[in-house]
Amino acid sequence: MKNITYASPTRLLPMVENDPSSTTSEVDENIDKVASLDAESEDKLDQELDRIRDRRENPGKSFLVNTIVPKTFDDYTLVFGVMTGLVFFGMITLASSGLILGDSISIDDTLSGTPLDPNDCVDRRGEVWIKSWVQGDDLEIESHNLETSSTFGILVAVWNESSVESDGGVGEPTLTMGESGTGDLSIELNSDDLEDGHYIVRIGILSSDSDSREWSEEEIVEAVESPGSLISFKELEIELHTSSSSSLFGSGETHREMEKSDEETRACMTIQDMGVWGWILMGAEWVGGRETAMLTGGNAEVPPWYMATISLGMSVFFLCVQYPLMHRLYHRETDDLLTTEQMNRLLVRTIEKASKRLHIKPNLSSIKVQDRAISVDVFLPYNTSRKTIASPIDVKGTIIKDILNEFRIFGEMRPLQIKTVCTDSDTESEETIDFSELGEIRLSDDYSSFFSSMGQFGKLEEAFRESMSRWFRKHDVADYGSAILADEDAVFVRVIYRPVTRFAYFLFKPTYQHLQGDLRKHLGNDLESGEAMVAKRGGIPGALLQNPFMGDILSSVEYVAHKNRKRIDKYGFWGLIVFVWIPFMASGVLVGAMLGLVARMRFQRVLAACFIGGTAASITWAYTARGIIEVMHKYHAEAFIPFILLLAVGFTWLKIRDNKRFRREELFKDSMAFFAGASDT
Repeated sequence: MKNITYASPTRLLPMVENDPSSTTSEVDENIDKVASLDAESEDKLDQELDRIRDRRENPGKSFLVNTIVPKTFDDYTLVFGVMTGLVFFGMITLASSGLILGDSISIDDTLSGTPLDPNDCVDRRGEVWIKSWVQGDDLEIESHNLETSSTFGILVAVWNESSVESDGGVGEPTLTMGESGTGDLSIELNSDDLEDGHYIVRIGILSSDSDSREWSEEEIVEAVESPGSLISFKELEIELHTSSSSSLFGSGETHREMEKSDEETRACMTIQDMGVWGWILMGAEWVGGRETAMLTGGNAEVPPWYMATISLGMSVFFLCVQYPLMHRLYHRETDDLLTTEQMNRLLVRTIEKASKRLHIKPNLSSIKVQDRAISVDVFLPYNTSRKTIASPIDVKGTIIKDILNEFRIFGEMRPLQIKTVCTDSDTESEETIDFSELGEIRLSDDYSSFFSSMGQFGKLEEAFRESMSRWFRKHDVADYGSAILADEDAVFVRVIYRPVTRFAYFLFKPTYQHLQGDLRKHLGNDLESGEAMVAKRGGIPGALLQNPFMGDILSSVEYVAHKNRKRIDKYGFWGLIVFVWIPFMASGVLVGAMLGLVARMRFQRVLAACFIGGTAASITWAYTARGIIEVMHKYHAEAFIPFILLLAVGFTWLKIRDNKRFRREELFKDSMAFFAGASDT
């Protein structure tokens, strides 16, 4: 929605060819009628605004403002969210500390092997056991539960399957490895040390008399062929093969793949392990979204029901706490929404009151207002009087402060952009100064305007110097003469540079055109002149949501919500569920809640849709994450799992940054065009 209107438009009366006296009387009569209609319209708008103001300023016993007793559904939702957060985060903190039942596996052991977790787990507490897994093309091996004060050795022997006899005897091993140390040990079997084929791997752990002992091939073979003398023993098979098949990352490329087969069952997670993984999953979801958390947990064989529980706990907390706060901050009843006429009248009467204090004369017939979904833009020309002592900067600041105060009362959260223009210079040439009335001569205005403009240009030059110093360091060039000149319409920059690099004629690659384009972009980013202000809200919602950190997040959420509003307007409740469920980037429960606010859906319907969609998304990702990872293994992409996780985090950050930039561009682009057109007229 974008409306460009005159706040108080003038009316041209029709011209008729009649007797001059009768024409004059008819014109006077028409002027009186128009004035009467204008007065009646303004009185009606003032009454409507006063009623809205009264409702906004006297909301009764508002929760957390005038009383701590919940009154409405959103109040109870906020209380439920806070209590849920205390219980949820408290349980994760207590579990990760290991203070209560930290070594218990009862939860994981009970739920494993059920529909909630089809894969079974075994109790490995108090026993030394060996874990092995394929990482990339190599076999990773590590021990668990060895005493940290004792010295041990981990031994590995590899035989080609063809060298193993039918009676269990073995020939010469293809490869042997051994490591010594204290506590748990780890060792890596590199696939480059083996040719393609089938192999049998035997792993053993035994006590050692030194943490730096060198193990001979005979000692390793003798140890692993006698498992009874070992603290722990494990045997598995691996297969190595090279293929040139198509994959997700290319076609016709050569891949070396290792496949492991054994009967190893997942170890049951203790309560403390669950608490630690709870924080890991929450951190991954906060940084990179639900998808990143699920892939991280799935790769580590975290039970799917636990990943879904953590994701749902976060969703319930943030939805039930932040959505009621956002609802209180952004939502207004239908009767409290300002129409374009009401917005224009509110701006005009606020400007009139401020002008009386400032002793200026606003040109009400030339005020222009652009009423958009993402901002309110105001163009205000005015004249000074002999009593005016405020500078143009003070005039603009005072008017902005008064308008934002009115926006706060009326619950208007859109950014305000205003341009005030002193038109004295335009009218002075048409006026004849009457030297008999010295009181009409104005001196202070001219000098205040002069000195205020000097101050503005001084700040601009200071910012220019700081920006240019960064630009010179960025391109490794020296400043041999840079200057800035500015007026009300444009900024002119002169830069003389010299490369610092030795043999610059051959080694300095950037061209003049490249540096000129980069300088224009650099200064454009650093010296942006656009400014938009939002009314500050008090109370708990304002303190929690109107800080720089949350402001960036909410502005990005609001931008995405506005961009997707047509979908919700078309599909309604079910469309909102699908939007939250399907893993679009930045389509979580908070974006869905903001989308419901923008679409003016009922609080309960938005809450229900976000709950259903968020629950479906958490369960879907939790129970498909392991399958996704297995598919990646199948297509030789397992080495890219960490890269994909980092890519998801980076993409989320870039998405938030781009949303912020696009919102800013959309906010200021139309506004600058509006102000330019208003100035021309």
